[in-house]
Amino acid sequence: MQWNALTDALRKSGALSVDWEPAFRAVPRGLFVPDRIHHGGEWVDRAERPVEWRELVGSDIPLVTRLDEDGSTPSSSSSMPTVVARMLRHLRVADGIRVLDVGTGTGWTAALLARRLGAGNVTTVELDPELSGAARRRLAANRLPVKAVVGDGMLGHPAAAPYDRVHVTAAVQRVPGALIEQTAPGGVIVVPYGTAFCNGGLLELAVAADGRTASGPFVEDVAFMWARDQRPGCGEFEIEDVRHGPSALDPAAVAERTDAAFAIGLWLPGLFRQEVWAGYDRFGTGRLEVWDGVSYAHCRLADWDGRHAVAQSGPRNLWDEVTAAHARWQDQGEPGLDRFGLTVTVEGEHRVWLDDPGHVVG
Repeated sequence: MQWNALTDALRKSGALSVDWEPAFRAVPRGLFVPDRIHHGGEWVDRAERPVEWRELVGSDIPLVTRLDEDGSTPSSSSSMPTVVARMLRHLRVADGIRVLDVGTGTGWTAALLARRLGAGNVTTVELDPELSGAARRRLAANRLPVKAVVGDGMLGHPAAAPYDRVHVTAAVQRVPGALIEQTAPGGVIVVPYGTAFCNGGLLELAVAADGRTASGPFVEDVAFMWARDQRPGCGEFEIEDVRHGPSALDPAAVAERTDAAFAIGLWLPGLFRQEVWAGYDRFGTGRLEVWDGVSYAHCRLADWDGRHAVAQSGPRNLWDEVTAAHARWQDQGEPGLDRFGLTVTVEGEHRVWLDDPGHVVG
């Protein structure tokens, strides 16, 4: 069957570990994807285009299942199967493990966990009542009666705590202390983490014996939709009193290098970036823009070392800061994302480290 072909591909690529293979074969993705999915800028309806629907569901791609009120911003999806498999592997589950699944979505991940660990060991939380209800019905139809509750997953679900594992399917900029509090000492939290500059990395945290601290490395390069209350806001600023100059840094070294952008985002929290085509610019070129809500800077992607390539406005010289952070990354040996880690406390302290928790770098 087409669903088995997807599982075969995941095993061949190495994304799917042998211990998770039976669950993926027993609970194929197609059982949990809704009849309407958004792809290529349009809705694909299973009843109207069954062949295309099955091809999409059987592909190793993320599938948007819901859009925000604006009709263009994705708010829920069926995650890329490769990413699902890798995240579950990083949970390091074993028989009897109790899991909190934050972000039910279609219910597929909760179903995989239930098939592996038993439905009684899985609690899944979803903010959207409609999504939660649909997932609950799919789980029941497949005889996987997971405890599916409606609520803010960033607050966990204390009624069923403590959990041995917490699995989060929305990106955060701050790891909620509630998730640490509700994880048993020695337990693991797997959560996508990013910054306004770079979304992001998959963080694997181990909760310390005191139950108040969690620490661990970034283990995968992934990008997820933001948790709703942690979406980066673009801020407002006025571009005035512009300071021009050349750049010592090729902006492509930031725009095209995830490892560099991730490190810069860790060191310059609250800094946004985007690539734009500036048609109003007399140079007629694309550029990399950065801002913090007050200060603003851009660097042209072409002729970046020209006299007017950089424009900076506001109290901070943001492009100078980006250039310095990039140099810092180079001085550290251009570390990959997986050399960084994070230590988080229940009280909200976040400490970035490199190679070892004792080597704090931000």
